[in-house]
Order: sequence, then C-alpha cells, then structure tokens
Amino acid sequence: MKKRMAGGLLAVCMFALAGCGGASENVASAEEYVQKAHQMLEEADSFTATFAATVQMKGAGKTVTEGTVAVVKDPLYMNVDTTLTFDNLVQKYDMYLEKTEDGVNQYMNYDGEWTEMNMSEEDALTSTHLYHTLYNMETIFSAGENWTAERDGGKIRLQGVIPESKFYDVEEYTRWFQLAGMSGLSEVYYTGIGDVPVTVMLDSKTGAPLSYEADLAKPLEIMTNNVLTELGGGKLENGVAVESYQITSELTQLGGVEAEEIPAEAKDTAINYEKEISLLESEN
Repeated sequence: MKKRMAGGLLAVCMFALAGCGGASENVASAEEYVQKAHQMLEEADSFTATFAATVQMKGAGKTVTEGTVAVVKDPLYMNVDTTLTFDNLVQKYDMYLEKTEDGVNQYMNYDGEWTEMNMSEEDALTSTHLYHTLYNMETIFSAGENWTAERDGGKIRLQGVIPESKFYDVEEYTRWFQLAGMSGLSEVYYTGIGDVPVTVMLDSKTGAPLSYEADLAKPLEIMTNNVLTELGGGKLENGVAVESYQITSELTQLGGVEAEEIPAEAKDTAINYEKEISLLESEN
C-alpha cells in the first residue's frame, strides 16, 4: 500500500515537474522558432506573398491597400500589383523591377500609363521595402523582443514587440508608414509611441515563416499628434484618433520563384521622363 502511495506521489511529482519543464520549454522554443525562421528567410532566394494594409482615422474614410508581391533576389526581379480603395475610389498600381547591366529599370503603371526609371539597386529596393515581405520579416525577428509561442491549429503563433527604442530604425527600413504619408519623419516625432506589437505565424511542422502582422494604430496616432503639436507651437488643439492601421503579409511561396518577363507593353510604351528631359536639354 505504502509502495503504491509512494509511486502515486512520485507520478504526481513527475507530472508537476514535466508541467514546469513544459513552461520553460515554451519560452525557450519561442526563441528557437525565431532563430530558425530568421535563418530560413535569409537563405531563401525568392518569394511570393500577399499584402494588405488598412488605415482608418476617426471622422475620415477607410483606405485599404491589397495586392500581390513576387521577388527574386539575384538577379533582382520584383513585381508589385496592388489595388487601393478609398470609399468608392479605386486605384490600381503595377510595378516591376528588372536588373540590367546599368543598374535597375523600374516600370510602373499608374492610371493606365507606363513609366520607366533607371536607378541603382539600393535605391530600387529602398523605394519598395514596404512590400518586401521577406526583408520585413527578417527585420521583425532582428528587432523583436519578449517573444512567446503557442500552437494555433497546424501553426505556431509567435507574438512579440518591437521596443520603442528600435522602432524608428525599423520603420526607416520597412517604410510601414508610407501608406499613411508619415514615412521619413524625424525621430523626435516617435517619442512616446511605446512598444509596437507584432505577430508572426509559422508552420508547426517545419518552422517555416508564413505571415506577419503589425498593429501600427497607436504609434501612428501618437506620431501624427506629435507633428500637430509642433505645428501648433507646442499645443495640440485638434488631435487625431487612429482607429486602425494594420499591415499583414502572407508568404505564398518561399524559395524557388522564377522571374517572369516584363510585359511587352511596359517596355514598348513606357515614358522615361529622365531621358525626355535630357533630350530637351541637349536640344537647347
């Protein structure tokens, strides 16, 4: 009898210890998940993804941007195809980047007209970071802290924060505030935004990154009101309330993506304003 009781107590103790060990394993595995997913992103040669952003301020209309992205790292190829909806207005935007011997050609279709611009690869990537899911997820993993991991069906939900002290550099790279017209502002306007929550979903079997989500409503509201305070000479008379600013992007393929041909229409009809201006200057 005593042996059975002792055995039962031992089993209870072992169960309790296993429970405690499971908790610490969850904390440890969150960092392990982050490191593994980060490495997979760095090693990927290409990706395709969907992109969505919603901006809504109190008393103003809601702006929704949705689209698809395809990127091949080397030689650089990128296609961003988006639709922006504001109330009943719809605007479509199609952009291609193509590596050439002289740099990168950027073809853009806006309101039915193709334009062409030549730029360095660095400038081309910088101008499109908002849609570069792979680089932005890498940045989230590099800057994120206080990660936790939990199972969600066949996925792992990683939740963390980008500390206020790091967010200025993160936004300078990701250009997340570009759609709200607030990218490129001085760091002083970021004061008081607090830590920014981020969520990353992973495949539970492979640990492969699947998607990310950033909740930017609070930082956008504080930044905007910081700007208005300065414009008001240190007083905030009519502040703004941001109801939603959320960016989500889901990887639909990681690696193995092949570059597609740039549409013939783009190359045949695109207007290169730099060349046009140069020709006018040479004629004069």
